[in-house]
Amino acid sequence: MFLCITGIVAQTRPIPVIFDTDIGDDIDDALALALALQSPELDVRLVTTVADDVESRTRLAWKELGLFGRQDIPLATGAPEPLLDPKYPDKAAQFGVLTMADQAPASAHARAADKIIETLLVSPVKMTLIPVGPLTNIALALREEPRIREKIERIVLMGGAYYPARREYNIYRDRIAAQIVFSSGIPITGVGLDVTEKCKLEGADLDRLRNAKSPSAQFLYRLIELWQNGNPSHLPTLHDPLAVGTALRPTLVETQTGGVQVETASPLFFGATLFTLDQKSSTRVARNVNAREFLDLFTERVAAAPRGR
Repeated sequence: MFLCITGIVAQTRPIPVIFDTDIGDDIDDALALALALQSPELDVRLVTTVADDVESRTRLAWKELGLFGRQDIPLATGAPEPLLDPKYPDKAAQFGVLTMADQAPASAHARAADKIIETLLVSPVKMTLIPVGPLTNIALALREEPRIREKIERIVLMGGAYYPARREYNIYRDRIAAQIVFSSGIPITGVGLDVTEKCKLEGADLDRLRNAKSPSAQFLYRLIELWQNGNPSHLPTLHDPLAVGTALRPTLVETQTGGVQVETASPLFFGATLFTLDQKSSTRVARNVNAREFLDLFTERVAAAPRGR
């Protein structure tokens, strides 16, 4: 009986995760962070930012953590530039919610790759990584400390497009980092545009968030308005939230097993993700999604009052 109870407890223990994000550009990053914080299946141990204006991204992530009552979660600032290309000028409209009072603590200026390495090495259990931006921080951590491979249960990433292969921003933006990650041998689930484009926040789902009373939900809706920039027909697509959803409920997506090769040689196809079926591979890519189940899960959780710690 004791062994049975122990097994049940182990199965229900929250999954420890590191969430890596380029929050501030597309609206889906802030929505993905909200879903992770609002999901009891996940235990967010670290949030890291990446790409371009990482200082503003870190401030925005800190503000969102505060609205969800989770500023106990460590936060770190990541690489502003990809491994190969320069950074872009960043004028993300969502940064407009930041005020002088929204200053992240000094600890949040820790280098993200270092913090990822530290968090993984001290963890008594393997952790899941959920990167929803360019993979620069993850690649740097893997390159600088190979031992962390053994501490990663899996990587569930939003990136790529596989049916058929085409360029997607997160992979294209740091294609060298993406190739490092996909060739690492770590179990990976790639959630690409093929499935995320089927998950739009519109109609009654969007109304549920708009009409929610909690300050956290109102904050998210304000970010949506800033992102829409006066065009209400511009509807959020839940690219990054679906990666979070897949991490906490893998049955949301149908996957296939195979290898992913990132195009890094031809400028015409930089960043394309070439998928080849291979049952011996440790990589899976999403082929389809139960969009209605996911939208119900997402709206129910992010519209609710913050769970807190």
